[in-house]
Amino acid sequence: MKIKTLKIIRKKNIPNAITFIRIILIFPIITLLELNLQNHVYFLIILGGISDFADGFIAKRYKLKSNFGTIIDPLADKIFVLILFTWLSINQIIPYWSFSIILIREFFITSFRNSKKEGMPAINIAKYKSFFQFLALILLFYPSKNTLIFDTGLISYWISFALCIYSSIIYLRPK
Repeated sequence: MKIKTLKIIRKKNIPNAITFIRIILIFPIITLLELNLQNHVYFLIILGGISDFADGFIAKRYKLKSNFGTIIDPLADKIFVLILFTWLSINQIIPYWSFSIILIREFFITSFRNSKKEGMPAINIAKYKSFFQFLALILLFYPSKNTLIFDTGLISYWISFALCIYSSIIYLRPK
């Protein structure tokens, strides 16, 4: 009985462990950005995106969802993305005003969703927003200096920005 319980506990922790990988990746990302090694950040962004997909896929596929995971996964996503958007804003790649709106939205909507008694799942528009945010980061940090890739990254950023505003309206509209 004890061994079976331990196996279940370990399995339930797999998606959370993958989420923690994304959180841990933030430290080398910050270090590489401080050392002006943006080309190396690209690979960590790819790894972060894969970990985001993997933890959600495993949790859903094997019914390993946990209350802790529903809190830590979106938090990890936000920290991961906002650290990189901060750097892009400081380096005047994305406008500070748009980054500020995204930052305020992320804190406000996350607080709003967590204030609900039973939580509030992410809506599809917010999932598309997250996809375009990761896509923007992948393209804006692409190691090769290719104008088409960079411009596509900016377009992805602005799509994510529009979805950020739209999803906020959806979350906050009276039901």
